Amino acid sequence: MNAGETRTWQFVAAACSILLLTTTVGAFAVDLGSARPDPVPYADTVKLGVTAETEQAAERQGATIPRVEIFYSQYRYVVGYAGVAQAISSLDEPGREQQFGYPLAVYASDYSGRSPQCEGGTLTTATNPDWVSVTDAQFVVGSRATLGGESVVVPFSDASDAAAYAEACGGRIVDWETLRRNPPAVPSVGSVQSDIDDRRARADRQATAAATLLDRDVSVVVGRDAPTIQAAVTAAPPNTTVVVPSGTYAGHVTIEKPLTLRGANATIDGGGEGTVIDVQADDVAVTGVTIRGVGNATRSENASVSGDWDAPIQRGYGGGDAGVAAVNVSGTYVRNVSIHTPANGVLFRRVPGGVVDDLRVYGSEEWLDGFMGVIAMHEPVVVQESRVEGGRDGVYLHRAHGTVVRNNTFLNQRFGVHLMYTSETLLADNVARGQIGSGIVVMTRPTANAIVGNDVRHANGGIFVGGSRSYVARNVVVDTDRGMVTYATQSRYEHNVLYGNEVGFAASTVVPSNHVVDNDFVGNDRHATAGPGPLRIFTEDGRGNYWDGAYDMRFGADGSPTLGRAYSPTDELDRRLHRDDAAVTMSAAPTVRGLRAFRGTTPGFRQASIIDLAPLRRPTNPELLAQARNETAVGGGAA
Repeated sequence: MNAGETRTWQFVAAACSILLLTTTVGAFAVDLGSARPDPVPYADTVKLGVTAETEQAAERQGATIPRVEIFYSQYRYVVGYAGVAQAISSLDEPGREQQFGYPLAVYASDYSGRSPQCEGGTLTTATNPDWVSVTDAQFVVGSRATLGGESVVVPFSDASDAAAYAEACGGRIVDWETLRRNPPAVPSVGSVQSDIDDRRARADRQATAAATLLDRDVSVVVGRDAPTIQAAVTAAPPNTTVVVPSGTYAGHVTIEKPLTLRGANATIDGGGEGTVIDVQADDVAVTGVTIRGVGNATRSENASVSGDWDAPIQRGYGGGDAGVAAVNVSGTYVRNVSIHTPANGVLFRRVPGGVVDDLRVYGSEEWLDGFMGVIAMHEPVVVQESRVEGGRDGVYLHRAHGTVVRNNTFLNQRFGVHLMYTSETLLADNVARGQIGSGIVVMTRPTANAIVGNDVRHANGGIFVGGSRSYVARNVVVDTDRGMVTYATQSRYEHNVLYGNEVGFAASTVVPSNHVVDNDFVGNDRHATAGPGPLRIFTEDGRGNYWDGAYDMRFGADGSPTLGRAYSPTDELDRRLHRDDAAVTMSAAPTVRGLRAFRGTTPGFRQASIIDLAPLRRPTNPELLAQARNETAVGGGAA
């Protein structure tokens, strides 16, 4: 026997041992018996449902959120939902029983005896609710109590208490079976996908409206009509243009009226102290200037902020020095501006209608020494056709719901785009390179974000998504430690290309609820990994993903080639198929085929955390795959 054959059979023997061990251990689910388990504290559940921001807002208002907890027959964790409608939607998801088994018990918050009120649309109680089995409960649907813009379903163990609440707050009373047959509508990821064109159109309108600020008549020219930029700004009538001719100008500029500041190869140097251009009026445009000498303060303990819970965030992230800063104004437009900064490039806080276009920011070489290329808080902005090199984050968003970040290039930061408590954004067609953290990261459980058409390479991490109802599609991620990491729930990942990464896709949610289909996994060391939890099924309507190396090609009845079995990127054999000939030999064994078929249909058999029941025989995104194989040029705004 030659060395190659010896190696093959050593691998086969080891793999057989692994398969026998996992069969013995994994094929038996815990038998909880016929007794219904008792409720547990909600804090001890694996939590899903409303966003972190909605929960925090409810807490600040003294509101209560009806909750549901579900015990499954083949799942070791109790799953908790903030919101009855969200729990029902989860129960009705395709493949739920295959992944979790059947529900052993379902409990809901019991508002009987708790004197619930709905004043101002906020559900409040005198004391915290206990638990009631949903089959013993009555539910008030359609009352005036709302949460996150949706009507709250309120459960009661006592029918008379439900009737009293409905009389006071409106709504109708139904039992659990009626509620299951006619569940309340909940938003879905499909609505995010269908809204992408509208988000682009809204950004177009916002950018077009801002661009009209460049059409104002010239009133003052620096050096001819006024000695300094500040003097020119002070002298200029509102709604006119101040022209700054070529040259370098020292000092800071404060703009307190609607005005356009237009440079002609002009440099403004702040001398290394403070913010260089401070916008304090609506409808201000800054264009055609280079800004240097920004102060190095990345935070301001004395920043003037409101007293709500996230005031420290505004001071820490929204109060430092910047090339251009605008606070509590509207319609600020920054176009064709270059900023060299040890702190922020552009800082917008509460600036509705703000637009950043064709910006170039040069930040610190070490990310810990700098701050944000563009930072936006509390209002949606548009950031487009721009380039940020260095600094901490290329774009940082905090509660800037509805922002559009598109066609930008981010180089060598911690994160290219960083979302905190920010929902309903569009992150489209951006290029990220060399991030020490990840190209795009979405944190703090937001909802309804769309991440499409981005190209992330040569970074420690690719695209990390948290929250719920995210739509992640047509992205290319190349040469990262982990290409995509999903902390998100109820989200859709489709038509992405994961190429040449250490790990292509990391499924990190404990409760699987995402749709992963029509993606191409090529040349990764490991195509996909999964954390604790039940079987993840990466198949929808008989269609899965393309996995480089998923062998076992057969021919269908019509003579066309097809893959003859399911594929599991977490299986000890399958995950090696594209890298090890011995794995190919072992995969053809009849015993292995039988075990895989059993594993794919039995919820208690957890060894394979991810399975694709209908892997594709060829790449489904050939143009994106060709893009992945050829380095994208990086220049201008986006590549």
